[in-house]
Amino acid sequence: MDGSLLMEKTLQVRGLDEEVVAKLKARAAYERMSLSSYAAKVLTAAVERPTPEELRARMEALSKMGGGATGEQILAAIREVRGE
Repeated sequence: MDGSLLMEKTLQVRGLDEEVVAKLKARAAYERMSLSSYAAKVLTAAVERPTPEELRARMEALSKMGGGATGEQILAAIREVRGE
């Protein structure tokens, strides 16, 4: 930490299906977490995963340095991240 104050932010999500909320509540309970803490954990994990574009850029940078992956390997990795 750089000495600055940590500012927690609040996020309200509207329009979720009741089934989605029920599943989130069940998973939070299973993890012995509040719904808010569980949702924060899930959202944090989601934004920590690289996007396909970020992954492609990283792999291309490695390739340019004489290592890393071929173009086809990069595309395969992007497809895997997308679930294709």
